[in-house]
Amino acid sequence: MGSLVNGFRSARVRRGLAAGAIALATGGLVLARSSSALPRHGTTTQGPTTGPVVLDPNVTATGNNVAKFAGPGAHGQVALSHTKVLAGGGEPVFAEVKVAADKGDLAHERAPLALVVVLDTSGSMEGEKLTRAKESVLGLMRDMRDDDEIAFVRYSSGAELIQPLARLGNVRDGLAWRVRELEAAGGTNIPSGLSMGLSTLDEAGKGRVRRVVLVSDGLDSTRVQAERLASDSAERGITVSSMGIGLDFDEGYMSALARDGHGNFGFVNDGGALATFLHRELDEAASTTVENATVHLTLPRGVRFVRASGAAATVASDGTLDVKMGALFAGDERRAVLELATDLDVGDARSIGAEATWHRVGGEDADVHASALSLVATKDATEVARGEDTGVIGSATSVIASLRQIEAAEAYSQGDQEKAHHLVQQNIAALKGAAMNAPAPMAASLAKQSSAYGDQWNAFAASPSSDDGKRAAKSTAAHESSNLTRNAY
Repeated sequence: MGSLVNGFRSARVRRGLAAGAIALATGGLVLARSSSALPRHGTTTQGPTTGPVVLDPNVTATGNNVAKFAGPGAHGQVALSHTKVLAGGGEPVFAEVKVAADKGDLAHERAPLALVVVLDTSGSMEGEKLTRAKESVLGLMRDMRDDDEIAFVRYSSGAELIQPLARLGNVRDGLAWRVRELEAAGGTNIPSGLSMGLSTLDEAGKGRVRRVVLVSDGLDSTRVQAERLASDSAERGITVSSMGIGLDFDEGYMSALARDGHGNFGFVNDGGALATFLHRELDEAASTTVENATVHLTLPRGVRFVRASGAAATVASDGTLDVKMGALFAGDERRAVLELATDLDVGDARSIGAEATWHRVGGEDADVHASALSLVATKDATEVARGEDTGVIGSATSVIASLRQIEAAEAYSQGDQEKAHHLVQQNIAALKGAAMNAPAPMAASLAKQSSAYGDQWNAFAASPSSDDGKRAAKSTAAHESSNLTRNAY
């Protein structure tokens, strides 16, 4: 059996998985239960074929259990870490979910945008940070099309709608003047700005790609409220990205907003680098081809959902697990890692059904199916080992390590360097162990991640209150947050 799975049985690694579980539970993911499954989009037809697209699972010679699906504008797969499990449970089973937007899906005319910039103008932004931020927003406006819609919200102790949602060509000059006149004053109330920004998108034209970019350099005590706003926006098909400026913002808060809003989280030392972040947001929004991508898994009796990372997950009362992947731009691939628990008797065989739905920007809705995945219970640990997918185990190890690394950065920023170094050491050991058995591409990725954590170990030796220390904590949070939804190594 692979070293990682052997490690699951050791107290040391079980404690590590528990740490990852804590991070998952506190990462702002939606784990709510609903009374029924989410409504499905209409079934897609491709050419002369009617009804859902059905593809057989790809079971490789090593016993991997992979179900692939494809439809207009996107494709993906669900892969299980095991095909056989020990009777009675006791070990987690991981499912890796991937959805990718086709690279060549920009041939059709892109849908126009509805973009909202929500900018912190609190007193701490005074000076160069606000000057550079205003220059970046003006640059963003120059790159947008006249038929794109834009809104602009400034916030400090409260929020002010500087520009209601409007066609940019009609307001470009007036909005540019108002942006230049902004001044910094007051405190930081992120939910007031985010709520106002989201509400402006109620007026967005049909078929527009909707996105909110929130910028802040500060702290406030309203994280739960802001996270709820971001997750609710994702349910409505709105992407929320967040950018922290300087060294005094709460990276845990800002990264959670982006995770819940299915957007990006970035960190820059000053307002100047904000331009790069805003241009990336514009490029991604402009090339978005898939919205509301969701993978639906039908969990049978004896198989239970535990937690998810990389996507919001909702369990319906009938056992359907809806994994919400959000919007994707052409060529983009998003991943989520799910932990499942089993409680089966020897010889029990269970099937997990897989279906995916999404909306193709400027086109039709898709509803595609893959053949069922399988799990069989046995009392023979050797049989369990033969059915392992070390690639999925490696991906799960990478994600859990990122969660622990975010926890390490938080501990470090709070002055607990001993805990931070312990978590980093634990991650390096887990990644090296998984790399020993993973397929070559995954092994290389895990080795790169392990090496990066060695550098972070050294960075965490600086005083947490120093500029270098603050920069290390925020850079770690930004990079590891991106690894939860896309392989960043």
